[in-house]
Amino acid sequence: MNKKLTGGRKRGGCLKKSKPNLPLISIITVAYNAKNKLQEAIKEVKSQTYSNKEHIIIDGGSGDGTLDILRKNDGDIDYWISETDTGIYDAMNKGIKAADGEWLYFLGVDDAFDSRDTLKVIFKDRAIPGDIAMLLGNVIYADGRLFQSRFGKSMYFKNTIHHQGVFYRHNVFEQFRYGASTSGDRSIKQYHISGDYQLNLMLFLQKAKHIYVNKIIANCGSGISMQGNLSGYIEEIFIRHEQIGFFKAIFFDTFTFLRYFYKRILKAIL
Repeated sequence: MNKKLTGGRKRGGCLKKSKPNLPLISIITVAYNAKNKLQEAIKEVKSQTYSNKEHIIIDGGSGDGTLDILRKNDGDIDYWISETDTGIYDAMNKGIKAADGEWLYFLGVDDAFDSRDTLKVIFKDRAIPGDIAMLLGNVIYADGRLFQSRFGKSMYFKNTIHHQGVFYRHNVFEQFRYGASTSGDRSIKQYHISGDYQLNLMLFLQKAKHIYVNKIIANCGSGISMQGNLSGYIEEIFIRHEQIGFFKAIFFDTFTFLRYFYKRILKAIL
């Protein structure tokens, strides 16, 4: 097991807070053996013209030189940690714990904000009511496809909010951690791929309030949920059963399997 290493401006007592009309935004990046990509992710956050932000990087104990990148950029990162973890959701939960922002956003090492002004356009001088739990926007994939986030009944069928197209208010995570069952049933396994669907469906069922911002938030690379693994679809079904019950969920489960087989067939043809 590797040694726990930490750094960043917070270690030196440099703490940031929300200001009037300038809420603190915590940008969390999870990395593992990402030496060739992490420098660009750090540059992405640093180049944002919105001033009241913090960058938190959670590294899973990389052995490829990622630690050198973290140390080299220590003055541009608010907090970083490098230690062994149990997977991406364990790392994301560590990021949530370390975050001081009023709003949280997850930026992958393969992702980039749509422009240098993205955060400023969304947050600067925008009056956001205190009961709003989510700010939703759109993302563009590397192949040019546009993903428009939606928060409605379509959530029963699948996750219709892209993880790089949503900002969550920090208090959302007072009752939630990625990957863990929310039912209290210890027999339900932990999730490793579809934790964002778990959170979004829970918020929908709780009638959480949101604001849709018709802007492109990020340009997205590849992520584990985009690989089309059967395990991701199975997790989606487990999550749906956990949150709305077996008999209500079975109808929507049919569409999950149809989506999976359609993608498999399409992949085989192409």
